[in-house]
Amino acid sequence: MTPEGENAVRSQCRKCVAEIRQVMKARPKPKWNIVVPPILDKHYQKIAAIGIDKLGFISKIGRMQGRYGVES
Repeated sequence: MTPEGENAVRSQCRKCVAEIRQVMKARPKPKWNIVVPPILDKHYQKIAAIGIDKLGFISKIGRMQGRYGVES
């Protein structure tokens, strides 16, 4: 992937995480499995043409948030 593509993916990951955090702050707290998949789909659609698959997008979000693994 080119550096420009990588930057676009990382930018979209940050926007997705920010939106998820904003939605999850609501009270009463919404159910994760109802709220999050549509947000992931919305943000993934914006970068699907770059050539990253959806699982790769979700994994990138996890690595950026320190959930698992390291940047490779």
